[in-house]
Amino acid sequence: MSKLLAVIGLLWVGWFIGWVHAHITVATECRQLGAFFVGKTVFRCTAIESQDQEQASNE
Repeated sequence: MSKLLAVIGLLWVGWFIGWVHAHITVATECRQLGAFFVGKTVFRCTAIESQDQEQASNE
């Protein structure tokens, strides 16, 4: 039983590390290039400013 829990735990840890890495990679590509790609498809990134930042830039 403990081996099964260890395998499930390791699978979850691996999934979580992959999820974090994917999000960091997409965020980095968006900041640097304004786009990221998956296969042959290119996705363009658009920053959404918070209201605090918009008000500061308008003043």
